[in-house]
Amino acid sequence: MRIQNSPKGRRPLRVAAEILREISGIVRDHVNLPDDVLISISDVEVSDDLSYAKVFFTVLGEQDERQISQITRALNAHRGTVRHEIAQRMVMRQHPEFRFFYDPTPLRAARIEELLRQARRETPNKDEDAL
Repeated sequence: MRIQNSPKGRRPLRVAAEILREISGIVRDHVNLPDDVLISISDVEVSDDLSYAKVFFTVLGEQDERQISQITRALNAHRGTVRHEIAQRMVMRQHPEFRFFYDPTPLRAARIEELLRQARRETPNKDEDAL
């Protein structure tokens, strides 16, 4: 969960954590995604007034921009269903409107890891040079 300073206190963080726990099952059961696609909900950010929630997802395995765009559209097309299901599971006066966003963090982390491995291979080992 992304750390953010909230003037309203910890309530948005607690609501985001609860939504994160519930939303994976809701997406699995109510959103029709292509059979070969696996997604993971990586984070939820809720506005201070609890009226909006950004839901971040990652795609497991190989993906291209066209596929990510299709998944994002499918998730956002079902955001009313997601809101209804969250309202059934969480007792709140107001339930947030959801927006789904692709989270490229795992892809970027893999790219940084590959660059670090490449740099280690290209850098001579100082211990071997000292012998």
